[in-house]
Amino acid sequence: MNNAFEVHFRLLKRNTFPLVKIYTFFFLLVSNLFYGQNDCNCATHLVDNSQIIHNKTDSISQFQVIDKLKNTKFEICQFEGLNLEFHYYNNQLQIDKAFSVLIEQESLLNKIDCKKDFEFKLIYNKARYYHAINDLEKLSDFAFKALTEAERLNDAEKKIKSIIELVYVFTRLNEDEKNWKYIKQAQQLILDLKEPDRFSYYYNWLAYEYENKYTITNRATLLDSVLLFVNKAKKGAFKYRKFGEMSRSYRVEEAIAYHKGDLKKALVNIDSAIYFGKKIKGHKNLSGLYLSKAWDHLDLGELEAANTWMDTSLYYNIERKSAASMMLHREASEIYENANKLDKAFTSYKRYTKLKDSILNIEKLEKINELEQKYNKAKNEQRIVSLEKKEQLYMFIIIGGLLLVLSLIFFFRQRSLKNKQKILETEQRLNRARINPHFFFNAMASLQRLSQQEKSIQTTLYTARLAKIMRQSLENTYEEVVSIEDEIDFLTQYLEIQKLRFPNKFEYQFHIDEDIETNELRLPGMLTQPFVENAIEHGFCDLNYVGKIDIYFKADDLNVYISIEDNGKGIKELESKKEHKSRAMQIVKDRLYLFNMQHKSHAFYNIENLNNDGFKIVITLPKIY
Repeated sequence: MNNAFEVHFRLLKRNTFPLVKIYTFFFLLVSNLFYGQNDCNCATHLVDNSQIIHNKTDSISQFQVIDKLKNTKFEICQFEGLNLEFHYYNNQLQIDKAFSVLIEQESLLNKIDCKKDFEFKLIYNKARYYHAINDLEKLSDFAFKALTEAERLNDAEKKIKSIIELVYVFTRLNEDEKNWKYIKQAQQLILDLKEPDRFSYYYNWLAYEYENKYTITNRATLLDSVLLFVNKAKKGAFKYRKFGEMSRSYRVEEAIAYHKGDLKKALVNIDSAIYFGKKIKGHKNLSGLYLSKAWDHLDLGELEAANTWMDTSLYYNIERKSAASMMLHREASEIYENANKLDKAFTSYKRYTKLKDSILNIEKLEKINELEQKYNKAKNEQRIVSLEKKEQLYMFIIIGGLLLVLSLIFFFRQRSLKNKQKILETEQRLNRARINPHFFFNAMASLQRLSQQEKSIQTTLYTARLAKIMRQSLENTYEEVVSIEDEIDFLTQYLEIQKLRFPNKFEYQFHIDEDIETNELRLPGMLTQPFVENAIEHGFCDLNYVGKIDIYFKADDLNVYISIEDNGKGIKELESKKEHKSRAMQIVKDRLYLFNMQHKSHAFYNIENLNNDGFKIVITLPKIY
């Protein structure tokens, strides 16, 4: 930015064209417009005879620069062009256009790589926009945000700009103590700036604020400071032909003369302020200058002149809902009243009251104070954070180490659980594949006996059923679940073979609810076979009556229920053979455990003794399709 100013003022010295207007518009132009873009900086090489415009209101000259920047291929330069365009429209009080440019600028900022370097400008522009529309609450919000960003960048001039907006807010809210604190903060920053002649705007601002403080306190030393600041501002304004700052400097000198009682000198100074003010092209703030002239004439006893210049002041005023308009109408009512223009006084006072009610209220004051507290709190927290960085670093190292240890423990534990699960799955597969070896041995023995007796039809049937069971057993080894229909088919084949082994020893029957979808609902394969085998091999052993097995399939909205009932020996009779029962039960328990892990379900079974005359086993499974 300093390089841009050097180019700016070097070309200014060579410029032979007359320069008009004031308020130096600080901007960066593109030094590498056609050659490249470096380090988030947009500067422009301006050829000889190009006119650098200090005056923000010279629209033709300024828009030549704006268009040149906006039409480059570099987004950073486009952003700077929009920045100039926003300030032009905002200073001209073309609020709708300023807002439109602000939206465009915000959208463009999201595309810029070095976004952090430009965020302040967007935040500050938002503060300026809300200043223009007199939204004090939002103005204070963005002014505090701008100050926070300026402090992050450690940029003195950006801090000054942000503080000026905050001072405006607290002035309008009559918060003199807070106002003065920020003024003194800005003063130190301004006095530390190099090349004070370039910053006449800031010195005029300080002079205004000190003059305002004098009107509240009547401390004579404040006027000495006012004079010191305005002399510095006036020197820079004339050096660089800034007409706006010339006008402001004479306005401050008018106030000094007024406070000292030299009204004739005050009139001379205000006329000089009006003279230079009229040289400003575009928007001119002449209303305030004519207001001061009206007061001077009133205090000189020249009532008609006071009335005339007050009328002129209102003529130049842009009527809108602003603090400036509010204060203008308040002073107008006083001047008109003292000039015996009571009808005008009443009209101005009504307008003042209406504006006051809409602009100033307690809720806004509370909200703005809350925003200031948040800013101060954030600032204090930032200091605390900076002091605790080392402690936090050590803490992060410790926590990181603990997390690493816990992660390793978790990793090895998970690996162990996975290995256990694989073992369980392997065991389950073996269990599904394993029908009691005694069954196969006995079945083959029966097959041998039948062959010896040459009962070929029975042998063929027996062999076919045994083959089918063996095939289904192997298939179920690789199928996690089978349909109820397949399970019933498997049990049927198994029971028929057992009936061949034990002729006239038992009967069996399936009971299936009509609403059960046997070909859709699924359950773990061969889950019921161990219970049925246990009933035949042990429950019906040495019975003097025909055994009976009833197998029930029922369901509700959530679960499937399988009941296996027999009329064999009860629990007491089988306690001596507990090891046979427990082996079958353990197989089912292991399978249900793994099934629940895989499906996150709660499958289980219960065993009941039917009055010492057989067992009833109820298996509860979730509905799976």
